[in-house]
Amino acid sequence: MKLLSAALLAACALGMAGCTAPAALTADDERALAELAVVAPAGSEVEGAVGHVECWQPSASMLDERSFRVLCRVHYELAGEARYRDMICIGVLAEEPVTDHCYRWAYYTDMPAFDDRPAVPAVPAAPAAPGAVDHGAE
Repeated sequence: MKLLSAALLAACALGMAGCTAPAALTADDERALAELAVVAPAGSEVEGAVGHVECWQPSASMLDERSFRVLCRVHYELAGEARYRDMICIGVLAEEPVTDHCYRWAYYTDMPAFDDRPAVPAVPAAPAAPGAVDHGAE
């Protein structure tokens, strides 16, 4: 968690437009963001290699008590140029997975920063070691 906070502060310091410190991430946010880091690029149909994903904070983007709707920005490189594709992801924080797909929000996106909300890095969860016991399932 400290590493994530440090990364967010560093990104703000490097000049992300509209960047303000997001609220503290909940365990549900962290799980949802790890899933969105995989789901958003899968539906993006980008032609280049995906670099990273950033999303709005799910718990700060609730539609009702259970459901969220966030914008996830899939960053990629095509022909040596940085590009991104915006995806809308709708899900339920209490479900696993939180969502199984995202869809394109805008086809003509080429701006370098979120201007309307602060972004939170979405990083895939590390796979469990072989033979590891999942204590969260008990």
